Amino acid sequence: MCPNCGEPIRIDQFSSMCNGGHKFPVVNGILDLLQDSNDSNVLNEEDHWNRVADKGRMKIVPNEYISTRLDQDYHNAFKECIETAWQGTYPNHVNIVDIGCGTGSAITYLHKLEFQEVDYIGIDVSIKIMRMHSAGGQNFPDNWNIRFIRASANKAIFQDNSIDIVFSASALHHLELATVIKWISRSLKPNGLLILHEPSSSNPFAKIGRKLVRDFHTKGEKPLLPKHIEHIAYNHSLILIYEKGLHYFTGSLQYLIGRLRLPFPFTFCAYQMSRFVDALVTSPSWNYSFVQVYKKLEGS
Repeated sequence: MCPNCGEPIRIDQFSSMCNGGHKFPVVNGILDLLQDSNDSNVLNEEDHWNRVADKGRMKIVPNEYISTRLDQDYHNAFKECIETAWQGTYPNHVNIVDIGCGTGSAITYLHKLEFQEVDYIGIDVSIKIMRMHSAGGQNFPDNWNIRFIRASANKAIFQDNSIDIVFSASALHHLELATVIKWISRSLKPNGLLILHEPSSSNPFAKIGRKLVRDFHTKGEKPLLPKHIEHIAYNHSLILIYEKGLHYFTGSLQYLIGRLRLPFPFTFCAYQMSRFVDALVTSPSWNYSFVQVYKKLEGS
């Protein structure tokens, strides 16, 4: 929907216009709903992620061996939570919105699931970071109809009761949480899911990293606690149905090992030790990050 008047937008190859007459450009196939934005928070976020895109990576690159194994944990958690929510029965046609999508987080983590057909919309403030998906040679799933849109998730742009899954990987702490949760609840279909992954504000190792490595984080971000999200979500008819804390020590270790560039034998031993420490901490609040899934109440 048009962010100015709420009317539906007709998208063409090079331009688009809503039923109310507002026009928006299409840049390299990406619809730009922020062409005239003067929001300093949006522009600061865009500048940060544009710099990341120009460099082709974050300032600190995690150790590949460890990050691959942690990514598999995320894959497993997202698969488990969707199967828990929908009891193993997938709709034939799924609409997925990925907020703060970057290069396409939901595509990365959900494309192996048994969806027959997916309409995917990824939204982010940086066109450059979204273009990295195709520039990196990553293949789109054949059964996914994919579109990227430059927009701020702080503003509702989707029709009510139109989305099956809203996905967010480490994006909510960059946004106005209550505002975003409100439109997500309205836009989700009954029994639709909000799936999120967030770093926890209580993890001591993540706190140290935020203070020591300034460029690794954006200026306006506000790390969250699981209970804070749950409270706001409940007020908007979104019920927590799945929660899991991940990587108490290993989450930070992947970046430390990556920075030190230690040999593999040391990396392997450090990883095994850290996973043992991780197993002792089950609280989502104290873990390095957490996964939560909310379901919209039927009839809401």
